[in-house]
Amino acid sequence: MSPTPALTPRPPRAVAIIPARMSSTRLPGKVLADRTGMPLVQHVVEAASRARTIERVAVATDDERVAAALAPFGTTVVMTSPDHPNGTSRLAEAATRLDLPAESLVANVQGDEPEIDPEVIDAAVEALASSNATVSTVATPFAPDQDPRDPNLVKVVRALDGSAMYFSRSLIPFDRDGRGGADAAPLRHVGIYVYRRSFLEIYVDLPSTPAERCESLEQLRILQHGYRIAVAVKESSHHGIDTPEQYEAFVARWAARTGR
Repeated sequence: MSPTPALTPRPPRAVAIIPARMSSTRLPGKVLADRTGMPLVQHVVEAASRARTIERVAVATDDERVAAALAPFGTTVVMTSPDHPNGTSRLAEAATRLDLPAESLVANVQGDEPEIDPEVIDAAVEALASSNATVSTVATPFAPDQDPRDPNLVKVVRALDGSAMYFSRSLIPFDRDGRGGADAAPLRHVGIYVYRRSFLEIYVDLPSTPAERCESLEQLRILQHGYRIAVAVKESSHHGIDTPEQYEAFVARWAARTGR
């Protein structure tokens, strides 16, 4: 009698919701920039769909132009209120409109990151599924050409259990005597989050906190109210699109990859 083959564990499953707004200071309407033949946000949809932990992808928007542009691709679009103060609030409304169960895991994928690595999404989903935290995110080692002192690059310090201790625009941890070693090297925060659906309802009612206002970092609201954020460490080099120059560079990379 042949031995019973070992079962491969089924990966945790999550729903990816991509908030997409038309307003942008440096590149208005960037989510619909389409020099590649498809809107920028559709590139994000396709990247998220390739993550093995994602079973469903939807775009959350308050603009009918986004819905119209994505209709030819068959992308699920959820229309939300134009009055949300941040992307997480929009995510919560979209999760409600999608009627997601309380136990669902919901990945918030930024609508201007067309080159996000699906494995980064998987790392965030798996970090939350394997912990008792309410939220998860990703950190990555700094690249040689990145300056950890740059306030535009957010840093995170993890506790020994892998949860976040603090996020800052300042250099943390500060290795005063040079004795920290490799384990104390700064980690750059990668702005993807996965939430437990039940926590999204709590989050939208949490008041802002002093640390959040001081650093202008929304995730500090979660920490300062006493909730845990699990942090997966994963190599990540993708960047969001914020300027015309960055979009042009993306189009060039896309053309080189696809030969178009």
